Amino acid sequence: MHRLTDFEIKEYHVELQGEIICFLRKVMPESGRNLELDGRHSYYKDIFKNFEKFWCLYDEKKIIGTIAIKYMDKGRCELKSLFLYKEYQGKKLGKFLLSTAIEYAKDKGYVKIYLDTLSTSENSIKLYKKTGFVFTDRYNDNQVADVFMVKELMKEQKIM
Repeated sequence: MHRLTDFEIKEYHVELQGEIICFLRKVMPESGRNLELDGRHSYYKDIFKNFEKFWCLYDEKKIIGTIAIKYMDKGRCELKSLFLYKEYQGKKLGKFLLSTAIEYAKDKGYVKIYLDTLSTSENSIKLYKKTGFVFTDRYNDNQVADVFMVKELMKEQKIM
């Protein structure tokens, strides 16, 4: 049986590029998606340029999950690339990845974190709701996504 301490999160560095692409080619079909590197997923060709922060979750030497933060504007960022092999789901690893990204966004001073996903990603949506995300209006032009969510990271303090 695995414990959270058995897993390691590593920040992206260029040497991981090929390994990440291989992971995405395997994990995306598990959730009904296909990696389109020459199309809508071309941003994975240059992770450093297209994401503010990108993490990989490892089980020993194997990537089993990813998550990323993308800059939107001064107060807002977007959660991207939450993928976890099915065999590792239900073990609090998705929550572990998600909390890593949320804590980073808070530390950077973001006020809101957005995400888009597919309504067929039922387990992910449950996780997002448990973590405080709520449904919101479409905020981008992703024509594939049909679910849009937001989480308030900091509440304005009342001035007395």
